[in-house]
Amino acid sequence: MKTIFEMAKVGKNIGVIRDYLNDNKIPTASSLRYNKATFWSNKTIKNILSHEIYTGVTIQNKRSRISYKNRKMRENPKEQWYIVENTHEPIIDKKTFNAVQKMVIVQKYERHEKKNYTILDGLLICYECGHKIGIKRDTRSHKFFTICNNYRRNSKLGICTCHGFNYEQLEDKVLKYIKELFQDIDSKKIELNIKDKKSVHDYKKLLENIEKEIELIKNNIDKMYMDKLEGKITEEIYERVLNKYNEQIKEKQMQYEGIKQNKKDLEGDNSKDIAKVVKEFLKLEEPTPELMKVIINKIKIHQDKQIDIYFNFKKLNEIMC
Repeated sequence: MKTIFEMAKVGKNIGVIRDYLNDNKIPTASSLRYNKATFWSNKTIKNILSHEIYTGVTIQNKRSRISYKNRKMRENPKEQWYIVENTHEPIIDKKTFNAVQKMVIVQKYERHEKKNYTILDGLLICYECGHKIGIKRDTRSHKFFTICNNYRRNSKLGICTCHGFNYEQLEDKVLKYIKELFQDIDSKKIELNIKDKKSVHDYKKLLENIEKEIELIKNNIDKMYMDKLEGKITEEIYERVLNKYNEQIKEKQMQYEGIKQNKKDLEGDNSKDIAKVVKEFLKLEEPTPELMKVIINKIKIHQDKQIDIYFNFKKLNEIMC
C-alpha cells in the first residue's frame, strides 16, 4: 500500500502504478485472502488512494439507510462521519495522504463531462480577479486557448477581461522555465541542507525538555511559598525571587513558541521530495498532468501575459525569491 501512495505522490498516474504492481507480481488483497489469481485494476488503486484508513484512523457512519422501510444505502455528508484517530498503526502519514488526494480528485471525471486533457488544466488562476482560468478549444482552428471563467460567465457585466491567450505558447513557456530551473538545481546540495536541520523528533524532545524546565521552576515557586508561610524566608526575599522565576518562565515560554514554530515549519517542508520530482520531470519527454500537479500549486496569469508560478515545494519557492 505504501508503494502505491509513494508512486502517486511523485506524479505516477493510475495506469503506471497498475502496470508496476502487475508486472512485479505484487499480490492484491483478494489474492492473499482467497488464494485466487486476481489483478490490479484502476478502480482498486483509486479506492486505496482515497481511503483515509491507511493513516491510522477509523471512519464510521459514512453511509446510512434512506429510511427504515427502504434498505437502500446513501452517502452521508462528511459532517456526520465519526472519525476516530490512532485506532491502528498507520501505513502512510497524513501529509502524504493529503498530497495524494489532490491527484485522486483530479482523476475522478464524470462520464458526461466533456474534457480536453491538458497538463496545466486546473492550475491556472486569473491574477486580476482570482478566479480559475479555463482551457477551451476553438471549434474552427482546433487550437487551445485560455479564458477567465469569471469573465466568461459575466462578460456582459464587464467583470475582468478575457485573458484569452494561446495555450500552447503558455504551456511551452511554463515547461521551458521549469526545465531550466530543474537543470540548474543541485539536488544533492538541497539534501545536504535538509540533513543540517533538526528533525521533527529533535524538536519534540526540545519542547518536552522546556516543559520539564518550566514545571521545575513552578515547583520551586511552590516550595518557596511554603518557606514564606513557615517563616523561613522574608516577604521581601520571596517577592524578589518570585519575580526572577516569573522572568525565567517567560523566557522559557518564548523559547517554546519559537521551537514549536520551527517544528511546524519543518513538518510543512517537503523539500526532501524535490530530488525525486526533479528526476522524474527531466526524464520525461512529455510531463503528465499528474506530475505537473505534484510540482505546481498554481499559476497566476496576468492580463499582460506575465505568469507567476507557485510551487508545492517550499524550497523551490525560496529559490525563486
